Amino acid sequence: MRLIPTIRIKNWLRYVKNFTLNKFTERKVPYSAQIELTLRCNASCPFCSFPLMPHSLSSNEMTTDQVKFIIDQIADLGVNCLSFTGGEPTLRKDLPELIYYTGIVHDFINGIATNGYLMPKLFKENGKLEGLDYILLSLDYPTPDLHDRKRGIKVFDKVLETIELATKRDVKVIISTVVMKDNLSLLEKVCELAEKLNCSIELFPCENIVREFYGKKYYIENVNDMIPQIPIWANTIRNLKTKFKNILTDLITIKVIEQGGFGGNSKFYQDILRCNVAESYLFVSYDGLVDYPCKIHPINSFNALIHPLSKIYNSKEVRSIMEQHDSYDFCNGCRLGCSIASSLPAKWKTLAVKYILGYLNGNLS
Repeated sequence: MRLIPTIRIKNWLRYVKNFTLNKFTERKVPYSAQIELTLRCNASCPFCSFPLMPHSLSSNEMTTDQVKFIIDQIADLGVNCLSFTGGEPTLRKDLPELIYYTGIVHDFINGIATNGYLMPKLFKENGKLEGLDYILLSLDYPTPDLHDRKRGIKVFDKVLETIELATKRDVKVIISTVVMKDNLSLLEKVCELAEKLNCSIELFPCENIVREFYGKKYYIENVNDMIPQIPIWANTIRNLKTKFKNILTDLITIKVIEQGGFGGNSKFYQDILRCNVAESYLFVSYDGLVDYPCKIHPINSFNALIHPLSKIYNSKEVRSIMEQHDSYDFCNGCRLGCSIASSLPAKWKTLAVKYILGYLNGNLS
């Protein structure tokens, strides 16, 4: 079993190494990577476009060996942290094998993003899920009736069971709450529940995300009806942070979102943090494609099953995109939590506020 103090020291050394390379040398290394294992999902969340996608897309999922091939390449790049997402990654029957390969064979900091519905079964069938360090677990409401109705499956009790089983196995649980107009007033109760369960929690506002596959766009037409007013969201999170120490959503992130998110024109958008997602974060889609500058707005796509990731990441085309940061028109107003979190390690101040303090207070350890 990997002890938390050892993990913490090892992780710090890795981040210091990559931070030094990225800041002071020509060599660039992503701080984290994520593999989208599937587009399939067993929930039907009203703010998510995945249920709208045709089942035929799932036929292009990478095989187990292909995913391992990608993991090998990500390891060769020197990345610290590798997580799995979807869709719903627990629908992949090879997930325990991939977790072991990632966390044990390659010694990544390894996590999964899940709604939790199948996690109790996975734990019971596979013991500790050896190699798994953390779970990013969806929980939007403090009661089963509200949460299950929004997610479209009876999952609330399985979320609680997942937390119990993970805690027994020394797997860290981070609750991920999508903040909407109708749960804004319930966030204090959600934070109370997270605190009671000894979980840290992220609280990002619902977003209007347009996903494009093979030239067709998928989006939720009425999603703006669910998005909370950002000033109210920001003040709510600030107030909650004075009451709960387990909230991971940091003050810089709140300020970046509140002041308009990313965008090349600082006259209209904040100038606290530029988007570094193309450099700091490596996302491999379910079919092996890597999109730049990001998965939402691809200018250029590369097949990592054909072209080595190291050559893709270090190519002139990708380096040129990296240098543009968020100067593209489609970047204006972007406030996606994944982009902000991936950009924070690029600056010492933002790295310290998000990650150093997170480790010191125990929310990320």
